[in-house]
Amino acid sequence: KRLLRHAVEIRHSSFLDPAFVALLRHHNVALVFADAVDWPYAEDVTADFLYLRLHGSEELYTSGYDDEALDNWAARIRIWSRGGEPNDAELIDTANRPRRTPRDVYVYFDNDAKVRAPVDAQALRRRLAP
Repeated sequence: KRLLRHAVEIRHSSFLDPAFVALLRHHNVALVFADAVDWPYAEDVTADFLYLRLHGSEELYTSGYDDEALDNWAARIRIWSRGGEPNDAELIDTANRPRRTPRDVYVYFDNDAKVRAPVDAQALRRRLAP
């Protein structure tokens, strides 16, 4: 059986609407948690998995992640993967929460203009190793 997983990355503040979150949840489509300086950011869990796209901590596609930022992402990923939600989660829909269940968390570094993505991905992986 092939498992299809779908995700949506938002780039306009008009998507910061609880009705949009409800629609994603209804169809098990993940809201991409996109760390980008110019796009809206939210951490609503809308699917049975999470997808993070890390575009650069300070400058889109070019800046890397320092130790503090990678430690923060690793802590959040651990919480999400266990079915939890960080206390300071940035939510669109504060009234409804998904069922607490372990989830796969996929992380994609897209800050590669200066070849930072592989370095940051390896550093995050080391932080998440058992």
